[in-house]
Formats: sequence, structure tokens, C-alpha cells
Amino acid sequence: MRLSKALYFGDLVASPIAIVILAALALAGRDYQAVGLWLLALLAGICAWTLVEYLERYHDAHHENPEELIGAPSFLMIGFILIAFFTPLLAFGILVASGVTSGALIGYIGYMLVHHASHHFEPKPGTLLYEARLRHMAHHFHGTPGNYGIITSFWDHVFSTSVERRRVRSRDSGGK
Repeated sequence: MRLSKALYFGDLVASPIAIVILAALALAGRDYQAVGLWLLALLAGICAWTLVEYLERYHDAHHENPEELIGAPSFLMIGFILIAFFTPLLAFGILVASGVTSGALIGYIGYMLVHHASHHFEPKPGTLLYEARLRHMAHHFHGTPGNYGIITSFWDHVFSTSVERRRVRSRDSGGK
């Protein structure tokens, strides 16, 4: 769905607010051990998000118009993350549910930033963002489907969906 700038970038405001609320609910009045457990759960949530982003395949409209501001409105994605992560993990307690969900939200923010930058910025060669952009451009313009991960290529390697970018042949090398 084509979005206004406010809805497209709204995730970058709404997600941190949700993270602060989740952390406050889980950590209020707790000791440093609880903070440690919450941080471990947060890391697990970030890792879990990378699998969710890898598995997401419903972005045909984005492929038709890669430069457009296409996505799901903030309230839908944040709601999805809360329902998919927080609700079922409450069985393990609010500390774990809050930490994992906050990690998923951080992963989502990273996904949004890296994906947007891949299409709208020209990162400096040799940087992590440059490498992520090369991977993502191969996802769009390689004849073979693959490179579904935005933040990391880990799951593409695990599931053998990693595709190499096509090398540009220089005129000086005679195409070698």
C-alpha cells in the first residue's frame, strides 16, 4: 500500500514509544538480574525478527515501484508484532514477553532503516549499509529469487536463497 510520509516513517516514532512502555511495564521495581534477563530476551527478539523479515514475501507492490513509500501503516505492523510476539510469550511472564517483543520492534526499526536506505541513499563503499544495499539490489534485479533478508544474509545462507550480485564488466578489462 502506498503511504504518506507520516505513515511510512511513523514506525520510527511509534516503535520506540512502544519499546519504552514495554520496558517500563516489565522492569518497574525490579532488580538488575531482571534487567539482565530482559536484555537477553531483547537479543532473542532481534534474532527472531530477522527470521520474520526473511519469511515475509508479500511485497509485490514494492517490487513494482521500489522507490515509492510502500508498506503497512505503523499501527498495523506494531499491532502485528505485539500480537505475534507479546501475547503468546506472556505465558513465560511479562519480563520475557516484553523483552522479546521489544527486540522484535528494534529489529523492525533496523529493517525499515536499512531497507529505506537501500533504495534512497548511496552508502559509502565498504560500509555494512553498502553491503546490505548490494544484497538487496541483487534481490530486486537478479534473475533468481533470493536475498530475502534485509538486515542480515544469515537466513539466506541457512535456507540456500543467497544470490550473488551480478558483476559489472568494465570496458577496460574487456569484460573479464
